[in-house]
Amino acid sequence: MKVRFRKLLPFVIPAFSIYTLLVVYPFIYSFYLSFFSWSGVGAKKFVGLQNFKDMLFGSYSPEFFNAFWHNVYFFIMLSIFEVGLGFIIALMLATRIRGHRVFQTVVYMPNIISMVLVGFIWSMLLNPQWGLINQTLKAIGLGKLARPWLGDASTALNTIIAVNVWRHIGFYVLVMLAAILDIPKELFEAAYMDGASNWQIVRKIIFPLTVPTFQTLLVLLFIWSFNIFDIVYALEGVQAGPYRSTDVLGTLFYRTAFGGLGSSRTDLGLGAAVSVLIFLIVIPVSILYVRMVERRSER
Repeated sequence: MKVRFRKLLPFVIPAFSIYTLLVVYPFIYSFYLSFFSWSGVGAKKFVGLQNFKDMLFGSYSPEFFNAFWHNVYFFIMLSIFEVGLGFIIALMLATRIRGHRVFQTVVYMPNIISMVLVGFIWSMLLNPQWGLINQTLKAIGLGKLARPWLGDASTALNTIIAVNVWRHIGFYVLVMLAAILDIPKELFEAAYMDGASNWQIVRKIIFPLTVPTFQTLLVLLFIWSFNIFDIVYALEGVQAGPYRSTDVLGTLFYRTAFGGLGSSRTDLGLGAAVSVLIFLIVIPVSILYVRMVERRSER
């Protein structure tokens, strides 16, 4: 065993070093920095738990909880429209409908586009003056529905969620499709011989056998939902407007730690406190995911 480990050591050390430098060290330093007040220049001032008090109970708590509930809303809506709708689309593709391969490719294509480019494309499409979305609505007689989608506080967050679904749903479709196609065909043949309807097959065979896939995707989606930053930043910028209606914990962290137009305070220590709180929210679900994977491997 020791001989094998020594042989593997030269291959492990580079990867472990990079992981320590880019993941472990930044996290430990962020945790350490969260107990200080520091603008990034000059000496750090030790404040203990004051940063956490400011975020949870103090002057920053309205912004923190506003962003937190937006993350929760993101998770709920993405669970419905990415995992749920992805499952329905995967069901249709599993029936080998005409053109299913082309549709499968088209659905997955947005996943290969960078998020910055996605933000640019949709900013153009959603432009209230000359964007294709509003122009199309006007052309088909639905001009009353045209609006500044990203400039209206009542529609901005849902618009970003819709763009996020467009960007990522292909991944969920492919994962759910793989899970459905992995079900033994003998089960379907036996069910049809017993007179089962398509709905009964979905409810009593396909859905129960894909529950583990649902569980995995929902856990991963929860983790991703609390790490959302790029799509909001690409479409609304660091201020997550209008009136913080699209603010999430990621943009709150960026704005607090590194500043931005309109930010009342720039404090790396306060920003580090936000990152630690995000970690404390995500880590229990991450542990749950690891345990789920371990249980499946033991079966």
